[in-house]
Amino acid sequence: MSVLNIFSRLTNRADLMDDMMDKLGVSEEMHQMPDHAGVLRRAANRCLSCEKPDSCQQWLNTEISPSEAPYFCKNHDLFERVIEKINAKSPAA
Repeated sequence: MSVLNIFSRLTNRADLMDDMMDKLGVSEEMHQMPDHAGVLRRAANRCLSCEKPDSCQQWLNTEISPSEAPYFCKNHDLFERVIEKINAKSPAA
């Protein structure tokens, strides 16, 4: 794999993770977490090792207002915990 291909893959995966966090509405909460840099680094490493980037992109393109990450997402459990934390902060409807 050439250096250019490596950088392209890194950029693509970073974009997918950023888009996933935005779509799920967890980005702001994750950036406020203690040790957010470490949490984001580990999440990025999981994303980088994912074997389903095409499925991820398709999911991002088709989901309008998802309540959770797709089952195949390596960060599903992390995002689920963050969503639960956000929901716990929200006043009951």
